[in-house]
Amino acid sequence: MRDHGTVIVKRKSRGKHEGHHGGAWKVAFADFALAMMALFMVLWILAVSSEQERELVSTSLRDYSVFEGSPSPYLLGGTPFPVDLLGSPVLQPSGTGSPLADSLAQAGRELSAAALPRGRFESEQERQLLAILIGQLAERRGMEDNLLLDIVPEGLRVQIHDHSQQPMFSRGSARLSAQFEALLKDLAPVFEKVENRLIISGHTDSVRYVSQHYSNWDLSGARAQNVRQLLELSGMPPGRVLQVVAMSDQALLDKQEPTSGANRRVELLLLSQQAEQLLEQLFDAGLPNGVFNKAEQSARLSEPPAPQEVAAQ
Repeated sequence: MRDHGTVIVKRKSRGKHEGHHGGAWKVAFADFALAMMALFMVLWILAVSSEQERELVSTSLRDYSVFEGSPSPYLLGGTPFPVDLLGSPVLQPSGTGSPLADSLAQAGRELSAAALPRGRFESEQERQLLAILIGQLAERRGMEDNLLLDIVPEGLRVQIHDHSQQPMFSRGSARLSAQFEALLKDLAPVFEKVENRLIISGHTDSVRYVSQHYSNWDLSGARAQNVRQLLELSGMPPGRVLQVVAMSDQALLDKQEPTSGANRRVELLLLSQQAEQLLEQLFDAGLPNGVFNKAEQSARLSEPPAPQEVAAQ
């Protein structure tokens, strides 16, 4: 029988990095990096966007369909946002507007009256930024449901109306509630820096006042005057108000419900320069001495009557 001898197997230790490694870890690491990037994108969007903008983003992503020919929400369209907010973001990047708008944009989304530059607000973008600031002040006071903001051709209209949970005045009274008074005190520094002139108008609902010697005209006028006085006592220059108007129930906000709390309101209209000039011209219009001049009429009455001519017979 043939002897094959003893077979000796020698194991050689390999270095730490000499073994064969698969590529599965690379795929896992790439997935982790992608997930972290997506997380940071979501956190960034939440940090730089308002609630309205986040809702627009959510709606755009949820309702987008390639089969219905919807515009892609991932096309920026010239906006500084990760999705196209209908092509008209509220805030534009600095360097693209007026100095006032750039200063406000650099102040960040949490605006304050202290960061507000002094001057006139004439462009639509400046009015939008000012509306954002006023909206934030109302939200901090818990009165966002009492506020309506409109950019109109005449300027920026701020409507503060009654709410079932948050009245502005005692019913049938011109006494301001504590919350409304606090909001006006927050708005006074804003109107101190904004050099546009103001029209303050008071409005009531259609419920008639019980007194025979005091009507909704008197009530709406008293409320508007109280708002003016409080704004001036809180720092707004007296010359900032151009007109105080009593409107009674002649301009209902909710015409379907004349007794609705939305009709009990005070409106602050920040006038554009053109609207301000038109209003001033309206009061300056007419003849230099008026149609009826007292001095001229008195002189005419003091003249002796002219002798009458007797016709020949």
